[in-house]
Amino acid sequence: MNFIKWITVLLTLIFISTSVLAHDPKGESFTLSGKISSIELSDKGGVINVSAEAGRYGKVFLTYNVTLNPAVPNQGSFHGRGVGINDEGVRESGSRQGVFRREGTIMKFYSLDEVSDGIINYCETIIDLRNETVEMTFYPF
Repeated sequence: MNFIKWITVLLTLIFISTSVLAHDPKGESFTLSGKISSIELSDKGGVINVSAEAGRYGKVFLTYNVTLNPAVPNQGSFHGRGVGINDEGVRESGSRQGVFRREGTIMKFYSLDEVSDGIINYCETIIDLRNETVEMTFYPF
C-alpha cells in the first residue's frame, strides 16, 4: 500500500512539473516601469508599494505583501493587490500572488495576477531597492 502512495505522489509531481515547464512566456507581453512609493518593514517581511503608468490601465498602484521564508534566506512569497485608473476614469483592479528571490539590492518577483477585466497574467517583476525602480513584464494567457 505504501508503494502505491509513493507512485501516486511521483506521478502527481511529474504532471505538475510538466505543466510548469510547458508555460513559455515568450508570446504576447507588455511592460511597465515604475517607482517604489513606500516600504514598510516587519519581523516577518514587509510591504512594498509601487506606482507606475501602465498603458490601457492608466496610473496603477501595486502592493507587495512580502513574507520571508525563515528556512531559506533571501526568498519567500507574496500576495498583493493592484488598481489602475485610466484617463477616461475606468478603474480595473486585480489580485497578485507569487514568490520572490533577493540578489543583493535586486528583488525578482514571479506572480500570477487576475485582473477585473478578465485577463490573467504571468508577471515577472524586478525591483531595484537601491534605485527604487520597478520593471514589470506581463504575459497574458
